Amino acid sequence: MKLLDNYGRVIKDLRISVTPRCNLHCLYCHPLGFEMAEPPGTLTVEEVDHFLEAASLLGLSAVRFTGGEPLVRKELPQMIERARSKEGIEDVAITTNGLLFPKRAKELVQAGLNRVNISLDAITPEVFTRITRGGKVERVLQAIETALELGLHPVKLNAVVIRGMNEEEVVPLASLSLDRPLHMRYIEYMHLDNSDPEEYRRRFVSGKEIRARIEAVFGPLEPVPHDPTSPARVFRIPGAMGTLGFINPVTEPFCSNCSRLRLTSDKKLRPCLLTDLEMDISWAFAAKEPVEALVDAILIATNRKPAFGNTLPTLRKRVMLGIGG
Repeated sequence: MKLLDNYGRVIKDLRISVTPRCNLHCLYCHPLGFEMAEPPGTLTVEEVDHFLEAASLLGLSAVRFTGGEPLVRKELPQMIERARSKEGIEDVAITTNGLLFPKRAKELVQAGLNRVNISLDAITPEVFTRITRGGKVERVLQAIETALELGLHPVKLNAVVIRGMNEEEVVPLASLSLDRPLHMRYIEYMHLDNSDPEEYRRRFVSGKEIRARIEAVFGPLEPVPHDPTSPARVFRIPGAMGTLGFINPVTEPFCSNCSRLRLTSDKKLRPCLLTDLEMDISWAFAAKEPVEALVDAILIATNRKPAFGNTLPTLRKRVMLGIGG
């Protein structure tokens, strides 16, 4: 079956945030530098299992575990196993900063992990350390090597581009796609950190500018066919093994093809990343028949999915860290 919202969009992708905690403090995601303890009521393995069962009954076919940093949850392999056990769920992925990935990669793959997105906002060590407030890029590069060695495919790399921080990293990052099957993704900076609106505008770099920087060095990029529900416009440097993707939610919104629902670690179901609309579905997890109740909750959230998100600078009830990637 297919789950359709009120605008005829097929809802097939889940993002499940399993923790608000992270072992980095990136400026755009964790702007205040505060520690996030695991709050009471954080999703358990059994609750994730119930939610995935309900989602699979409704035809959702892909799940990505996010955080915070999902690898700080020791139970992540069990969650991946539960996802792989559901009929119809064909794609199980994680988004990670990579720091813990080399240590935990084999258990994740054994549990059924299909693929990985690794955050890499800069390749120059000093720039990476400044953006992440203490991170070491060498550890992320090791994570990328590990993912390739284990045969995960595709290995996608995510960079949020912010003026004054890492716009000069755009070309060096693109070079990673030349002789290896790596898929670099450039993401427009969204106002999900409650930063000063004027400061946000000064720091914003459009996908068009990012692409122009790359083409000034490598020449015109070649378009690559891709899933129309994917947020990335995908291209290739001529002759490259990997690809480059541009995710432009601000200047080229892709709301008309959005196929996603997001579950936060504190049991809020969000039908749209770029609005504050969310449903507390803790009642469904606590129901006598939780799978049936969660089916109802997913149907209600799908029915409430708005046509468009708000990309303008707005005071958000949650910053990105609390929503999940």
